[in-house]
Amino acid sequence: MKKVFSIIIAAALLASLSASAFASEPGFGNFTYSHHYSAGQFRDVRGSDWFSRYVEDAYNFGFLRGKSETMFDPGGLLTLGEAVTLAARLRSIYFTGKADFTQSVPYYAVYAEYALHHGIIDAPDNYNAPVSRARFAVLMRSALPPDAFPVLNAIPDFGICDVASDTDAGAAVYVLYRAGILSGSDRFGTFFPDSNISRAEACAVMVRLADPLMRVRTLLPDSIPAEIIFQRSSDAVFMLETFDSSGDSIRTGSGFFISDSGLAVTALHVFNFAASATLTLHSGETYNVSGVLATSDEYNLAIFSVDSTGGGFRYLQLADSDIIEVGNTVYALGSPRGLHNTISDGIVSFSSREVAYDTLIQFSAPISFGSGGGPLLNTLGQVVGVATSSFTAGQNLNLAVPVNFIKTLERGPLVKLSDLP
Repeated sequence: MKKVFSIIIAAALLASLSASAFASEPGFGNFTYSHHYSAGQFRDVRGSDWFSRYVEDAYNFGFLRGKSETMFDPGGLLTLGEAVTLAARLRSIYFTGKADFTQSVPYYAVYAEYALHHGIIDAPDNYNAPVSRARFAVLMRSALPPDAFPVLNAIPDFGICDVASDTDAGAAVYVLYRAGILSGSDRFGTFFPDSNISRAEACAVMVRLADPLMRVRTLLPDSIPAEIIFQRSSDAVFMLETFDSSGDSIRTGSGFFISDSGLAVTALHVFNFAASATLTLHSGETYNVSGVLATSDEYNLAIFSVDSTGGGFRYLQLADSDIIEVGNTVYALGSPRGLHNTISDGIVSFSSREVAYDTLIQFSAPISFGSGGGPLLNTLGQVVGVATSSFTAGQNLNLAVPVNFIKTLERGPLVKLSDLP
C-alpha cells in the first residue's frame, strides 16, 4: 500500500513538474500560426498589393479576420475597440502563449477590461471611434515589455519630421521606429500621427510586433526640400491683424498653430494695445482671437486660442532648440509687410546670442515688419524658434526666441486682449 501511495505521489510530482516545464515563457516564440490563409481568400487583397503578405500573416496569427468570408477591407479604418483587442491579444500571447478570452457583448468589453487591468489603457473611451496612428502606437508599445523592442534603427530625438519625441505619444512612436516596427509613410519617413490607421497598416504593425524577422531597417533623412516644408507648413502659419477699441487696424504680425484645436503662438508685442485681433490662414479663412492663455514679457511670447468649435487645424511640431548649432539651415515663414506666407532661408548665425539679458537665436533668414511671431523652422520643418526682432541698422541680423521657452510657459485662464497689461 505504501509503495502504491509513493508511486501516486511521484506521478503527481512528475505531472506538476511537466506542467511547469511546458508552461510558456514570455517571448516571441509564443506567436505561432493558429489559422490558415488561402491564396485569393479575400477578393480585395491581391498578391501585388504591398500589404498582402501582412494580411496573410496577421490572419494566420489570429490577429485580424476578414469583414466577411471573401472581403478583408484593407482600407477600412480601425476602431479603438479593435485596436484595444489587438493589444490585449498581443500581450496575452507574448506572456502566456495563448489568447483565451471569453466572448462578450460588445465584443471589445473583455479585451478592454484586460487592457485596463494590465495598464495598456488608462480609462474607458469611445471604443467605436476610429483610432489615430499615434494612439495605436501607444497601445502597442504599452502591450509589450521594453526588451521586446531592441533598437534596430539609429533615429535621433526629433528625427521624425512630424513627431516630437518629448511627448508620451511621441516616445512610443520613436520606440517603434527604432525597433523597425514603423517606417513612415513616404520617402521622408513621415508618420502622420493624427491620421487614422487602416486595417492593412495595422496588419503590418502587428506582424512586425509578433515576428522580429519581419522588422525593417529605416534611414530617415536629416532634411526635407524647402518646397515640401512650405507645402506642409503653410496651412499652419497665418497673418495676424490687431485692432483698437474703435475697430481701427493697429498692426499686422505672424503666428502659427501648435495644436489641432486652435492653440497658437505669436510674439507678445503683436498684441500691444490691441482690443481684438483676427488671423487669416493661407486658404483665406479668417478667425477671431478669443484670448491669451500664457504670456512672457521677458521672452516676448504669447500663447493664445481662436474662436472655433470645429478644430482640425494644421499645426507645427516643436523641436528641441537646445540642439541647434551655428551654421544650421533655417527657414523663416510669416507675413512680412502683410505678404501672406512668405518663406526665406538662411543659417543660424549664433545659437545663443545674449541680447538685453535674454538668450536668443541669431539667424540670417530675411524678415521684415510683420514677420514677428512667425516660426523659425529647421530642415525637417519643425519649429526651433519664434521670430521676434531685428537689428535695423544691419543686414539680416535677426533674432528668434528659442522654442523651448514656449514649452515652459504655464497656461492660465483665458484673458481677453483688451485686459492684457
